[in-house]
Amino acid sequence: MSWRRAAREGGLALVIVTALLLLLLFSGSPWLRILETESFDLRFRVRGPQAPGPELALVMVDDRSLDALGRWPLSRRLFAQAVQRLDKAGARLIVFDLLFAEPERPADAHLQEAARQAVAELPPTQSPELRSALSKIAGDDPDGELAAAIRASGKVLLPLAFNFTGAEKPAPPWLAASDYQRLDDSPIPPIFPLQPKSAVVPLAPLAEASAGVGHASIAFDEDGAPRYDYLALPYDGDFVPSMPVRVAATYLGVPWPEVGLALGNGVSIGDLSIATDPAMRLPVNYRGPRGTFPTYSFMDLVQGAVPDEALKGRIVLIGASFIGLADSYAGPFGNTPIPGTERMASIIDSILRRDFIHEQPPPWPTIVLGLAMLLGLMTGVGVAMLPTRIAAIAGFAPIAVWCAGAQAAFMHGLWVPVANPAIALIVTTLGVLLFRYAVTDSQRRVIQGAFRHYLAPDLVNALADNPGRLKLGGDTRMLTIMFSDIRGFTSISETFKTDPQGLSRLINRGFLSPMTKIVMGERGTIDKYMGDCIMAFWNAPLDTPDHAGRACATALAMLRELDVINARLEAEAAADNRRFIPIHIGIGVNTGECVVGNMGSDERFAYTAFGDAVNLASRLEGQSKTYHVPLVIGEATRAAAPGWAALELDLIAVKGKQDAVHIYTLLGDPELARSPEFQRLAEDHAAMLAFYRAQDWPAAQAALDRCRERAPQLADFYDEYDERIAHFAADPPGADWNGVFVAETK
Repeated sequence: MSWRRAAREGGLALVIVTALLLLLLFSGSPWLRILETESFDLRFRVRGPQAPGPELALVMVDDRSLDALGRWPLSRRLFAQAVQRLDKAGARLIVFDLLFAEPERPADAHLQEAARQAVAELPPTQSPELRSALSKIAGDDPDGELAAAIRASGKVLLPLAFNFTGAEKPAPPWLAASDYQRLDDSPIPPIFPLQPKSAVVPLAPLAEASAGVGHASIAFDEDGAPRYDYLALPYDGDFVPSMPVRVAATYLGVPWPEVGLALGNGVSIGDLSIATDPAMRLPVNYRGPRGTFPTYSFMDLVQGAVPDEALKGRIVLIGASFIGLADSYAGPFGNTPIPGTERMASIIDSILRRDFIHEQPPPWPTIVLGLAMLLGLMTGVGVAMLPTRIAAIAGFAPIAVWCAGAQAAFMHGLWVPVANPAIALIVTTLGVLLFRYAVTDSQRRVIQGAFRHYLAPDLVNALADNPGRLKLGGDTRMLTIMFSDIRGFTSISETFKTDPQGLSRLINRGFLSPMTKIVMGERGTIDKYMGDCIMAFWNAPLDTPDHAGRACATALAMLRELDVINARLEAEAAADNRRFIPIHIGIGVNTGECVVGNMGSDERFAYTAFGDAVNLASRLEGQSKTYHVPLVIGEATRAAAPGWAALELDLIAVKGKQDAVHIYTLLGDPELARSPEFQRLAEDHAAMLAFYRAQDWPAAQAALDRCRERAPQLADFYDEYDERIAHFAADPPGADWNGVFVAETK
């Protein structure tokens, strides 16, 4: 039954998760994208910052630089000095993350022309200071100085930026030398969601003096964060590389014409391959929060305060980051924006380290779908097979497994989606749980409601898992049955004449509740309560192989609990100034074949047992009064639990039965049965009964006296045999006497 349910609910889960995955996959919802990118950023924080390589250093125009060197934009002459300073320090490559798109003209053009004319008209020997000042005005060319410094360095890269709106403008002629020169074959057709209309390019003299140009355009995700670098963008019939690609190729010494572009697939730089998605995007593998890379102030650089050792052999990125500049963006490591230059440094470092993050490259989309469907199937099967409370918790385990797997994949450079699969698995789990509650568990709740007061919780759950065992009608099973009744209940009732509610509390809470708990704790089934009497049995509705032993353990535990109950009742009676009458009980236990099942009608039935063994158990409980012992067990129970400490009471024909049976009283568990004291008592007790049935009255009396000394708690029982022996010694029963005692009472 459970496997059929697992197949049904597993199939339901598989249908739900597959439908949801496909629906979410093609929905294109921006909210789903935001959830995914948030989970992606969380993976960076779980991973933690990574130390970058030693190749990069950053020089930033910061607030200190503006305070010391002047307002923004700084003079190109200062940047020329920076290039010269870096050349002198031995920098391997100089990369500007600043656009030099407009010429710098510190003096008006008319003023410069007037200064040139004044110098030409001024006599050579007159006013050398004036001639020098006019010459500076006439020949002031910061852009020319920067172009000269760039040309002299031979290792300066400059950026350009694209506009994606507005009118289309052609590319400048010099840009062709910086476009991709080699196109490789690709089996994947490219997709370019970004189509540049125009470009903001550096001044032609600067660009022509540089070692190359790369685009530094940033595209933003749904949440406003720059999450990708576009390694190639189409512009005016050619494909322009991103600055990190130009930097990596130059640093690695790969000639630019040998850098290959496979549209929709990736870029190759010598033996270094950079795989992209069809849009030529590479996810940015952020190294850490702001300040992860060694960073120096531009002011310190131009003033010579940065040691050469910090710059020698490095790729030096020159950018800007000061209050009011918009070139800082959200990053995955917190709320502090990351300067665009640091973002570029992370991309360059990941390329040089060959440490990439790939977003579901083939065949991962198919693998992801298959794994999510498998986890959905496992969710349905798990919810069906596990108990309800555990299932409600375990149903969400596949989601945790998926998230953990996504993090592990991320640590190995793979961006596995979390949002869509997690949503699909959550809805699948809730759907299967609701289905189970509404359909599968409805019958279970009925069974639990009907049996929770009569069976131990684990038995109720097992029965609920196998409801087919509950049908109108009975089965013949070997059971152990127990009857327990309070002795002298009438006298106890008289003490509660003025407090009937108190009597009810005594019976229900004071006696029946703790005794029921003991029965159910030993996997017994409460058949019924008859006033102050309890009927219980073992080995139904579920199999209990050691049912006789469990019944014996229950009976002894009830007698021990009775001492606790009486102590409490005595204290309560003293507090209420009421006469205390201790509770005494009689217990009868018997084992035998019975008919057990749901007896009654289709509209109303009760789970009960009946048969000759049940009747005998009831009679044995009544005989506990005759033999002055609290507990009597039948010979079938004694045979089924031979290791327990039991003594034979008699060979008796109970009222209503002709056949005689051996009956026993139970004194303790198997540990007591193995004790030397009990074994000596059992030996003398057996000898007493043997002499008694052999009509050797003197020997029987002698053995009885020894037993009385060994077991003073059985004094009343031995008094009964004392009277019998005295009676039969005076009036022998005859040669045909078989030792059977015929009970006249129940």
